Amino acid sequence: MEKVILDIAGMRCGSCSAGIELALGKKKGVRSAKVSLNERMAVVEYDPAIVTPSEIAKAVNDLGYMATARS
Repeated sequence: MEKVILDIAGMRCGSCSAGIELALGKKKGVRSAKVSLNERMAVVEYDPAIVTPSEIAKAVNDLGYMATARS
């Protein structure tokens, strides 16, 4: 397992962060996702053999937010 930090723009409330956590938790290859509304970021633990950081960021972008994986 590896971890990636996503910077997320566009979250405005707890429902936003909860929705992102729920969506990422359902993504194949994602083991866990912790989203911080205050810090505007998510820490995602994932299996690199199944999913990439860019695919994880795309899943957040598809929800209407702007997510970028930190290098």
